[in-house]
Amino acid sequence: MSAKPISSDAKAIIAALLGHKGQHVAITWKRELETYKGTTQKVEKQTVAHVRTGIEYSNLASVKQGIASGERDEVQPLPTWQEWGEFPYILRHKGNGTEYVRLFPASFANLKPSVSYFIDGQPVSKADVEPLVTAKEKSERDEPAPVFNVKVNSILSIG
Repeated sequence: MSAKPISSDAKAIIAALLGHKGQHVAITWKRELETYKGTTQKVEKQTVAHVRTGIEYSNLASVKQGIASGERDEVQPLPTWQEWGEFPYILRHKGNGTEYVRLFPASFANLKPSVSYFIDGQPVSKADVEPLVTAKEKSERDEPAPVFNVKVNSILSIG
């Protein structure tokens, strides 16, 4: 059984990212948030972040240090529901085919992501969406992850 080819959207994203290989590039994505049952409004979160392009997870300094110290294995296994669509850029959900682009946060502290919230397409504050969204949507990380994945179809712009 051969792997399904990646979509034209995923190919365009790879081309855009590789056009900035080794640089920090701005990327914007928007996704619908999970709301409590009975909520009738559409609640969305838009993120603008700078990411590093054209790198591989195994080449990150933190990963190399963890391997050298014995704190981690060399290869980070994918969750059982994911597979590579095109290594090391595109991941795919095995069950439904959803594609994700693998991104690396900016390495400069001054390049922090910015977030905007929307209810039914209208800009609102974070406080306005908090009573509508589930606890999972409210959780925040203490430190940024060394790598993260964004659904290909939620990306609005690159560069």
